[in-house]
Amino acid sequence: MVFPGDVLVLAEGDYKFGAGVLTLLVDDLMHTQRMTDGLWIFVRGVRLDDSGHARDPRQVLVRMAAIPAALRFPSQI
Repeated sequence: MVFPGDVLVLAEGDYKFGAGVLTLLVDDLMHTQRMTDGLWIFVRGVRLDDSGHARDPRQVLVRMAAIPAALRFPSQI
């Protein structure tokens, strides 16, 4: 599971909506939503750039099945 303070590196197909890989520092986990392709969770956080610097706040829908592979420690960014 993911917790506030964790970092997710999400492939484009594992979050809605956006383009390209998204690196997100998690601030808050909200409710889940079942879709035709599985369970998703609303996540609020801050987008990190390639250097690990905070950029802009984001709220995205994340595929729950993708979270274990997407989870990183801040030192891995």
